[in-house]
Amino acid sequence: MRYLYLLVISLFFVACKHQLPVLGTPARYQESLPIVRPQTISMDFSMRYDSLYSYLQLAPGKVLFDSKNQSGMDFPLRLMLLQKPQILVGNKGNIGLQLPVNVEARPNIAGINTGLIQAKTKLFIDFDWNWQDINHHRIESLRLNYEWMAKPEMRVLGFPVQVHGIVDPLIQRQLPEMQARALNRLNQAVKPNAIADLLNQVNMQYASPIGLMTLQSADVDLHDVRFNTEGLVGKLLVRTALHVGDSLGNQPNRWLEMKSQSQALPFQVMLSFDKLNTLLVQSLHLKENQLQLHGDSNGLHAQLSGYGSRRAKTKLVVVPMLHDSSHIGLSLQALSLEGVPFFMRGHFKRKVTRFLGSYIWSANEVPSLLNQNTWGLGLQHGQVILRQLTFSQKGIGITGEIAGNWELRK
Repeated sequence: MRYLYLLVISLFFVACKHQLPVLGTPARYQESLPIVRPQTISMDFSMRYDSLYSYLQLAPGKVLFDSKNQSGMDFPLRLMLLQKPQILVGNKGNIGLQLPVNVEARPNIAGINTGLIQAKTKLFIDFDWNWQDINHHRIESLRLNYEWMAKPEMRVLGFPVQVHGIVDPLIQRQLPEMQARALNRLNQAVKPNAIADLLNQVNMQYASPIGLMTLQSADVDLHDVRFNTEGLVGKLLVRTALHVGDSLGNQPNRWLEMKSQSQALPFQVMLSFDKLNTLLVQSLHLKENQLQLHGDSNGLHAQLSGYGSRRAKTKLVVVPMLHDSSHIGLSLQALSLEGVPFFMRGHFKRKVTRFLGSYIWSANEVPSLLNQNTWGLGLQHGQVILRQLTFSQKGIGITGEIAGNWELRK
């Protein structure tokens, strides 16, 4: 009897509570399970500077600039990051960036190669940040300056000789060209096509006990992105749907200009009978062929063999019931016993019937499980709304929406 109870409970992988039978809408049989349509959800977005530096690979040792094979520079110049950058946020979108760098240069003076000149400097990049959405943003008024941390020097007969009096005029002459190049590179880096690669670095799938959970290929937009003392913040718009299943494709996402909306996130669970059977066998500690599950137009069929005796078989046919927007129950369609003593069958069937009639699963606890994902998504005041319950010869389908306040922190 204990195994039969566990079998019924595990059909939905949740704890149950017993109530009086409730009327509901039975699950519909369909040859193929329906596909939910994506909707646009709005969420608060934030990315800490450490995460931003990691995405941009701004770690000590990173080569920031190398004039090799670049036109416009009349001498070799190489800049390598020494420490993590620092960002200073000013008024009206003004951003200051400090970059401690190691400098290596081989300038020509009057046609003579001076040899390797080395120095350490702190670069100051100051610019105006203006971001409305993915297609309306611009970095403007970039200004570049520097301050020596270790003045330029070269080796003459093995002795260090400071040459900043020679190097400074050469750098000042190149500053306008360097500012123009830096401004162009920054604006190129925030174009939709360029940051699409950054978006698709995020793995949109993670494993769960009932299968892979993934956000389907999404349209994404960012509104009102700005810097603060901790990182980047803004409003993230995502048009997508949550899918749960055995095997799901992870398609590329794209940046797309969208209007600000705040809708519920649609979701779809597609659970095959093979997956369900595997999970039940593991949780019930059964042998591989001891449990069999399948579905047809009459309902979900479960057969448990070899419990009590080798000849014993318990057969159930149930149909899932959608009681309301957050509760699912079971309707018993058929129950048969084989290999059970005749005088025990009536009592056994009555207990199973009462149990199935009072089984209720609540979706109210699901939002807490969603906060365990690996995407950095958080959900507050979440509510799961069940819309449709279906089954086919391949498995069970549940569709609905997840409402609440979404937040993405990286």
